[in-house]
Amino acid sequence: MRIMIAEDTESVRFALRLAMEYFGHEVVGVACDGEEALAEYERTHPEVVLMDVRMPLIDGLKCTEMLSQMHPEAKVVIVTGGRTTASMAREVGARAVVEKPFEIAELNAVICEAAAAA
Repeated sequence: MRIMIAEDTESVRFALRLAMEYFGHEVVGVACDGEEALAEYERTHPEVVLMDVRMPLIDGLKCTEMLSQMHPEAKVVIVTGGRTTASMAREVGARAVVEKPFEIAELNAVICEAAAAA
């Protein structure tokens, strides 16, 4: 599966990339902030976006909302360590939420489920 990672912390981006590659996914794009995430989505058109909530310039919830408006087919999985709830994430168009810390197998299952959803 083609995955894009939007995460402002380098170590977390690295860990997410390793986890995705471990499960056989292709990381087609990486973004450090919300503006970069929007541009990277346009460039790569991934099957699933892993979106952090707290990012510079445009936070992950606003970025997800913008992506959902521009590309209703976008499948975003919010990855959060904060107080973001599933209902907040779904309101802006996310397909799922995974709370940090998480097991990588759990994350993979959520990604596969999000990708399979219409």
